[in-house]
Amino acid sequence: MKNSLYVCLLEFYDCGKFCPSCGISPQITCRRDFSQNDACVGDGMVVPDFFSSFALIPIIESMYQEYSPHPVLSPYIDKYWEVKGSPEMGEKMIILPDGCTDFIFNLDDVRNLEDKNRFGIDPLHGYFVGAMKTYSELSVCAGSLHVIGVRFTPCGLTVFTKKPLGELSGQRLHLRDVGFLFHEEFASFLREKNTLVERLQVIEAFLMSRLKYAEEVDRQIVWTTGVIRQAGGLLPIRELMSRVCICQRHFERRFKHATGYTPKEYSRVVKFRRAMDVLRQVSGNNLFSVAVDCGYYDSSHLVKEFKKLSGSSPMVFTSLPADTPITYLGE
Repeated sequence: MKNSLYVCLLEFYDCGKFCPSCGISPQITCRRDFSQNDACVGDGMVVPDFFSSFALIPIIESMYQEYSPHPVLSPYIDKYWEVKGSPEMGEKMIILPDGCTDFIFNLDDVRNLEDKNRFGIDPLHGYFVGAMKTYSELSVCAGSLHVIGVRFTPCGLTVFTKKPLGELSGQRLHLRDVGFLFHEEFASFLREKNTLVERLQVIEAFLMSRLKYAEEVDRQIVWTTGVIRQAGGLLPIRELMSRVCICQRHFERRFKHATGYTPKEYSRVVKFRRAMDVLRQVSGNNLFSVAVDCGYYDSSHLVKEFKKLSGSSPMVFTSLPADTPITYLGE
């Protein structure tokens, strides 16, 4: 069972203005008077006490856990997540593509992860991870690991920025180079809090405050991503074109702007994720039937795609638990 995170909010929410220097709202207010019960959750940031009601349910005894956002944010935020533990130095983490984009914050005092190009996750820094079209391999380079992330739904980030996500796909960027939504000091704000609940409160409050300045969402593209997911990534692009009733070139440009993927790339990732979930529920001698059911030509096609997208054989996934989220593979 996945973790649940619920914050009791009023149906009508009205936030205050932003601090021009740090981008964090100096005051969060709503239609009721919470002045007697406000709780400070960061430098210059006040959140009413109705943000105090969280239910955190552990999913598995591992470093990785997920938490669901408030329903108001759920169209835009897929999950909040945390990786915390003491892995072995040099341990590999294979990050799998999921069709989403993430902001991640390192709450450790040391650089704890780096890729093969020596790009590292520096202490008390934040990063943006664009749409991934294949797996990414990171190595643990410290004795501890504590990272919190915000995973946006496909198109969800477009509510908070006009930035074309196609320009950021496949990239991992420092917040100072991104220039939207979270300020580069946001990891320090989170580190100041003593508990996971308080840190998630800071994130949730900030995102709620930004909804007042929400950009218009491309509803056709949101609808199309839903259709692709429902079909398990199997719908031909021509059929998608006929359903949305716009020319292919214009449609693909809008789709990539909102998601970071072309429709074909997104469908490929969705098909891979569906096959991954199916494999976790079957034995290893059913690869051919899994391949055909999930839209691959045969088992060799399935193996080839999994090597490209996960760096691993499909057989690896048959041994993984079926009821827990899989976002990365350990060494």
